[in-house]
Order: sequence, then C-alpha cells, then structure tokens
Amino acid sequence: MLAVRIQKISLVVLSVILLFAILLLFGSSVELAKGKESEAYTNKSVLAAAKVVPKGFYAKWEMDVGGMRGCSSLCWEYFYFINDKQVATTFPDGGLDALNCSKDTCLTYQINGNKLTLSNGKSYTFKVKSANELEINGGKFIKYTPSTGLKLHGKYESFSYSSNVLGTGYASSITYVFNKNGTFVDSSFVGVTTDGSSTGDNSGTSTSVGSQANASGTYQIVNYTISLTYKDGKTKKLLFFLPEQPSAKMLRIGGRDFLLADGTAAKPQPPEPPYADFLTTKKIAKKQVLFTFKPNKSDQYDNIKITLQGYQWAKLAIEPAYVKSFQGFGDKGIVALTAKYRIDNASAQTVKVSSMQVTLDLPDSKASVKAANGLTPTVKDELKPGESVESMLVILVPAEHFEKNKDFKLWFGPLLNLKGQDVLQEEWLNFNIWKKL
Repeated sequence: MLAVRIQKISLVVLSVILLFAILLLFGSSVELAKGKESEAYTNKSVLAAAKVVPKGFYAKWEMDVGGMRGCSSLCWEYFYFINDKQVATTFPDGGLDALNCSKDTCLTYQINGNKLTLSNGKSYTFKVKSANELEINGGKFIKYTPSTGLKLHGKYESFSYSSNVLGTGYASSITYVFNKNGTFVDSSFVGVTTDGSSTGDNSGTSTSVGSQANASGTYQIVNYTISLTYKDGKTKKLLFFLPEQPSAKMLRIGGRDFLLADGTAAKPQPPEPPYADFLTTKKIAKKQVLFTFKPNKSDQYDNIKITLQGYQWAKLAIEPAYVKSFQGFGDKGIVALTAKYRIDNASAQTVKVSSMQVTLDLPDSKASVKAANGLTPTVKDELKPGESVESMLVILVPAEHFEKNKDFKLWFGPLLNLKGQDVLQEEWLNFNIWKKL
C-alpha cells in the first residue's frame, strides 16, 4: 500500500516537473522571439539612420566673448551638403547661392558609420538626430530653409566688437530699415580703439572713426540671398537666412547678425580698457581684455569687511624686455586676473594691509596661485579703526588652466594686527570668480 502511494506521488512530481519544463521552454521561446524581434527593429532603425544622406544647409553658432575670435557677435559654422558627394563649409561673398564648385572651395565627403571625413583631411564625429538636425563633433547643427519672397518690416541693428592681442579693438554698427513694399535704408559706423592713446597713457581713447551716410534702395530675397539695389545703381548680394526660423526677429546677413530693434534693447558696449596695474602703466605687457565684471560684493568676518569691487581677465603679450621674467607658464601664454577691492576696518585694532594674502584656487586641482608681488601700486599699510582703503591685486594664470576651467574662487586671509595676530581668526573670506556670465 505504501509502495503504491509513493509511486503515485512520484508520478505527480514527475508530471509537475514535466509541465514546468514545458512552460519554461515555451517562455524561453517567446522571450527569444521577442528579443529577435527587438533586435531586428533596432537593426532596422540603425540601418535606416545610416542610409540618411544629409542634404541642404546646416549651421550652428557660439558666442564670441570679448571679440576674441573676430566674429561680429556670434561665431557661425556651416555645412552645406550640396549632394551625396560634395559639401562646402565656406562661401564666396555672395553666400551659398553664389557658390560655384568649379572655382570656389567645395569638398568631397564620406560618411562611414558615425564618422564624417572631408577631402581636406578633417574628420568629425557624425550623427543624424532628425531630418532637421545633425550632431557634428558634438555640436548641434540645424537645417535652415530658404526665405524666398520674404518681406521684412522694421529696424534691424548689428553691433560688433573685436580685439587682438595688441590691445587694438574694432567697433562697428550697421542698421537696416526694411519696409514691406520692398524698400530699405541703411547706415553704418566703424571705429578703432586701442589700449593706449597717442601719448601712451593706456586710456583706451578712440583713435579713428569713420561713417557712411544713409543710403536707400530696394531689396529682394531669393533662396539664401538678399539682393540690395541702391539708388545709385550699386548692388550687393549677401547670404541671408533666419537664425530663429520662422521668426524674423533675428537676421543673418552676410557675415553679421541683426536684431529687430524694439526700443528697449541696449547697444552692446566695447569692453572696458585694461585695469591700470603695473603690467599696463609700466608697459610690461599689452592686454587683450577677455572679460570685465563689477560684482561689488562683500564678505565679512567680525568687524573686518572686504568688498570685491571689480575684476578683469586679460590675455598678456609680454614685452620682449620682460620675457625672461615670465617663464614657466606653458606654450599657450599667460592670462592675468586683476581685481579691485576695498578693506573696511570697523574693529578696535589697527591692521597691516601688507600682511593680507590672496590666492586663487584652480578648479579640478589642489593647486592655487598667489597674487603676484610688485605688479600693483602700493597703498597705506596701517589701517586704523574706522578707516578703509582701496587696493588692487594681480594673479597670473597659465592660459591652459584658464581655457579648460569655468569657475574660480578668490581667497583673502590672514590679516594681522600690529602684534602679529590674525584678526580673521584663521577664517578666509572668499569670492566666486567667473570667466564670463
């Protein structure tokens, strides 16, 4: 009897195991089928994307901070895929519609997987994001459509400033007033400024100014070209497209960007002249100003307050007579941080200003750079209770560190009294320093 019961139990167990095996096998087959289906779909998507041949005009822009790159305001990059073999990245004066590959620079290209290779030897990572967007070398390139027949209405202004390593700057503005009846009026201005006047006092005085009287005529937009026909018979043909398509609040005309004037926008101003540290006043170096900011921000410990009034980054071109004094900064040169600050002593102790140490932290590094001695005017050393003093500091940073980092931090401390005691009690006052806003 017991043997029969065991045999029945064994049969039941065997049946359950067999059923489980069948279900497992069936489930695996289903999952395998789903996996193959998913894989096939993915492969189909990849193949479909790989077969997409870019065609048309693609562009992207970046800000030209401080006019360093010589762009009018935005720096543009172009890829005009003419067909499945040819591409152009630069255009003649008349824009891409004036392009003639028999005499202008047209390149051939190949796309292999995620790599775009041009006949000039340059190669880029490449990805088709959508029908209207490409990713080239990590940059977002938008496809811009032609604007044939577009009629504009309003006042459009373009302001630009560029500078070079010698400290010379070029400021200019162009204004177009377009009417829907196809007429226009334009005017322009150009000026040259330097980091020193004719007397060499580094005043930033404008040394030459030119202007062009108002001119008028008719305009026509066809494809990517605007034709300007003046009353005197002169004709200009320039590249034209809408950077914020389909909005016409911004225009790209030739090599400049124009914004629709709304009466509230302030005109961009050229960068301020270099701060008057000894680098400039003693003609140790010429400065290319990169960025100036006036935070006028304070940090305080007890009754000692430091106010960072303003700071300026500038690329240095060391004068030949001083080159040997500025070694060890690398091949890319030197960027100087010059800062203006004020110390307010509301304590009951006299403090020695010369005892103050100032350092700049380098991001992503344990290193810091101390303020350079002897590059700023001396100020009153003993600061009595209730007194304040304005001072200046200069910190020299390898251009390589400046270029690869975004944010910095400036530290002040310690500050000693006449007995050599730190009135900040080992606390350091600090400020964030930006490369740009």
